[in-house]
Amino acid sequence: MSAEPTTAPSPADGPAGRAVDVSVVVPCLNVVGVVEEQLAALAAQDYDGTFEVVLADNGSTDGLADHVPGWAQRYGLDLRHVDASAVRGVSHARNAGLRAARADLVAVCDADDVVVPGWLRALTDAARDADLVAGTMDVVTPNDAVRREWRPGPTPGQLQTRFGFLPFAMGCNVAVRRDVALAVGGWDESYVAGGDDVDFSWRVQLAGHRIALAEDAVVRYRYRTDLRGTARQFRDYARNEARLLAQYREHGAVAPDGVSRADLKWLLRHCYHVLQGPGRRGRWVCRAARLHGREQGRRRYLRGA
Repeated sequence: MSAEPTTAPSPADGPAGRAVDVSVVVPCLNVVGVVEEQLAALAAQDYDGTFEVVLADNGSTDGLADHVPGWAQRYGLDLRHVDASAVRGVSHARNAGLRAARADLVAVCDADDVVVPGWLRALTDAARDADLVAGTMDVVTPNDAVRREWRPGPTPGQLQTRFGFLPFAMGCNVAVRRDVALAVGGWDESYVAGGDDVDFSWRVQLAGHRIALAEDAVVRYRYRTDLRGTARQFRDYARNEARLLAQYREHGAVAPDGVSRADLKWLLRHCYHVLQGPGRRGRWVCRAARLHGREQGRRRYLRGA
């Protein structure tokens, strides 16, 4: 079930301060020592309008809030700290930032990624004709060849889709009209470890709003560096994909086959990859984890389908 509509004051009635054209929300959790690269990249944007940066703190224990005044001065940013600790999870942090935003257009990026020059300008240009805008990913620059072999990047130059259904914007690189996001209930906080951005994008479109691609709104997206964590991520993604299918099947999402004999044969035929280099080993482990998650999700959400 989708999240209930999120109530919040309008930007004009919201936090004190001058009006801004865009609010950039950055979900944060213990990112001191990491987030400054992102703040520097935001400070270097060539956007002609005004924007604020909202650090939505999901319960950091590293003294994040104490650093905000110094960062604001160092990078010349309109920078605010917002307490988003009531519920653990990136969706709650995004929603807290959304409610605190002073602008009608809200952009979201992650604390451990880096936006490229022109990112904000490209998002705002695309938002002139759309209510939801998807940016694109550079997975080559920040990741070594081994990690890139574990997980292929998104197809450049086009919106991503799932299950032959509607496109979606990744939660780490998106812009949305604040009133539209609030009207559909924000990001569903019951989605944990994947699926939240797809669900949000689909609800926005099913409510009659348009999505667009901003190809030049690029984020340098960092993969996880450990294989165990990456495999867990793949398992969770696949499990939540089954939930998405159960939720949106009546709207036209088409379920792929479950774990097939061909999938199992591939794993058996290529199990020797586990004994090879870290790239091939990781690719095999991640594929196995994804199939495991798909089967878990099918049993939990799609039994009898």
